[in-house]
Amino acid sequence: MHYSMRQYRAEAQSHSHSDFHQIIISELGKLEMEVEGRGGEVCGRQLAFVEAGKTHAYRAEGLNRFLVLDVNADLAHRTGLEALWHRHGSAATYLEVGLGHQRGLIGLLDGLSTADTHESTDGARLLDGLKTLLLSSRQTNGGLAYGKVDLPSRLVRTMAWAEARLGEEITITDLATIAAQSESSLFAAFQKHVGTSPMRWLTEQRLQMAMALLRDPEIRLSMSDLSNAVGFADQSAFSRAFSRRFGCAPRTIRPGAAVL
Repeated sequence: MHYSMRQYRAEAQSHSHSDFHQIIISELGKLEMEVEGRGGEVCGRQLAFVEAGKTHAYRAEGLNRFLVLDVNADLAHRTGLEALWHRHGSAATYLEVGLGHQRGLIGLLDGLSTADTHESTDGARLLDGLKTLLLSSRQTNGGLAYGKVDLPSRLVRTMAWAEARLGEEITITDLATIAAQSESSLFAAFQKHVGTSPMRWLTEQRLQMAMALLRDPEIRLSMSDLSNAVGFADQSAFSRAFSRRFGCAPRTIRPGAAVL
């Protein structure tokens, strides 16, 4: 078993791997994929399962970051992970999962060895985490698990659309159009199912994205570029919003930065 955080280039690439399956989870950005001629995307709360031996092409424009797990094919078969995936979809299918489960899986992986552990306790814990993630997913009618609440499909669609465009200007009118609702109905739906307004939810996603970029040692953006990348046209407004949310200035988050 091996896992890593990866960034992809805008130029399309393709390959296959015969001895391990691959699970790809979006942390930031959108990965366009084609597996054996079947196209799809990994973004927002979507993950992809690519079976061993399947040729797949991929590309991602702009800032991006994905959690990629290489799972030994024999281990996946013996532990039932392959069968679990096929019960939820099929090879090269893009499955919806709850955001909380993405973060939980990443936290779990942070404490594990990157070795191919097979029968070890680490290997068992990792596979249990993957099974939990897949079992918590929803494919029927486009719904998915969001914490303990099943979101309506129109909110799922709207959130996924916005999460793939956090660096762009997004208005409440845009969100209402994607949801096929009036602005007032969308506001009421967010309050009921998410517990906040659409624009406050959007701001939270942008600030969480900014935090992830700041913590990544391989990404070194100026504060101006960073604020633009997460959808803030004004750097001062971004800094104020970030400080209110996290209790510290964004500059103090960079690896190696001195906290004043």
